[in-house]
Amino acid sequence: MTEVSQEKWMRGVAITTTCLAVMTSIAAARGAACGSKTQYLTVTEGSKWSYYQAKSIKQNLAESQKNAFEVEMLGAANPEQKAAYDDKLKISAQEIARYGDEKAEIKKEAEDAAATNKLLSRKGTFLSAAVVFFQIAIMLSSVSALLKKRYMWILGLVCGTAAAVLLGYGLFLKPLLF
Repeated sequence: MTEVSQEKWMRGVAITTTCLAVMTSIAAARGAACGSKTQYLTVTEGSKWSYYQAKSIKQNLAESQKNAFEVEMLGAANPEQKAAYDDKLKISAQEIARYGDEKAEIKKEAEDAAATNKLLSRKGTFLSAAVVFFQIAIMLSSVSALLKKRYMWILGLVCGTAAAVLLGYGLFLKPLLF
């Protein structure tokens, strides 16, 4: 009778170890996806801020050009020259405003990428912790079969439960990666 009970217990160890291994692979795959997306967003954010800097430089150049036109307008000898400088001033002012609008949009995109990156990093942390707890649970479950110690299997189940909770939280934490 004890041998039959021992066999059922070992079957439970084998099944739970397999389930833990499958959940470990899910957590690892989702964690890797978070890592890849985080790297992509980091590069995107850096690119956006570089583009923002380029627009700032262009805006500063347009402002310098506008200032130069204003100075030259003061020395204009006739109304035709003043009208030409006035047209150039209007064009420069439009460029300055356009660059300001473009910078605002680029800044928003960069800040959005940074915010999403922060959320994904948090999500990745939960998934990484789940992998660690799953690995501990697998190790405890395997050792319990070797040593035939049921309490180690139960301890492995506790670690596996904690890992499953971390995995579930990590999977459904925003932003979703399905």
